[in-house]
Amino acid sequence: MSRAFRVEVNGVGLAVVDHASGRGDLPTLVLAHATGFCGGVWEPIVPALSERFRVVTYDQRGHGDSDKPDTAYDWAAFAADLAGLVDALGVGPVLAAGHSKGGAAVAGVAARHPGRLSRIVLLDPVLVPPPVPGEDRVSSVRLAAGARRRREVWESREGLAESLAARPPFSTWRREFVEAYARHGTEPTGDGRIRLKCPGEIEARVYEGAAGSSSLEFLRDLRIPALLVAGEESDVLPPALARLAESTAPGARLVVLPGVGHFVPMEAPERTVELLTGFLAGAAA
Repeated sequence: MSRAFRVEVNGVGLAVVDHASGRGDLPTLVLAHATGFCGGVWEPIVPALSERFRVVTYDQRGHGDSDKPDTAYDWAAFAADLAGLVDALGVGPVLAAGHSKGGAAVAGVAARHPGRLSRIVLLDPVLVPPPVPGEDRVSSVRLAAGARRRREVWESREGLAESLAARPPFSTWRREFVEAYARHGTEPTGDGRIRLKCPGEIEARVYEGAAGSSSLEFLRDLRIPALLVAGEESDVLPPALARLAESTAPGARLVVLPGVGHFVPMEAPERTVELLTGFLAGAAA
């Protein structure tokens, strides 16, 4: 039986769901979602993971049902929020896995907030090298511009899911993940329509925060077991960067998934469950 609640961390209220199966002897696994989404996007793989873990999902600041402050979308804040959530759960250190920017948040907690996490899995994380003077982070600017142009209001969740499933990147997702996002990532507008819970402006600010995050540097300070999972066809963690990340993180292991892009959990859910279960349980992935 799942339980939804809120925790206050760093002056921000976070929406949390504890998917506990009723067994008190299972290790806690916290899942961190990507930019623009919400904790509910993990829903299709929660049942399988709940066989081995007490699964906890949450909406990061600015996303889902969590608070949406006007400022403070630098990436250090997302790591600090996750550390605060672990403290609020009161069962640390816990296991954690994160996708995309959620992976960067998990790595940030392991590096900058030690003692909260015991083992981590980073699913095609966004790993940004330190800035070079005079360098333009074109990808962050492009993603931010796209987020600000994104349509936010739709006639129905069904219509949103149909539209998303027909075009990249959602066209590579399993349909159940598209429907989970449409269901949990939207809210009624009051006039019969629905609105995305993560406003385009907030999503844009998160992308802009990537430029100064230097999230690749988190890996240098990892002192716990870490599994790095990269999609072979990812444009976020391409092979050269994945190998650099593996060499940067002491003792980290890299697994590359053939035929998979950036959205690892949504494109390869069975393999994702297998890797999470194997590695986080301490067995070979």
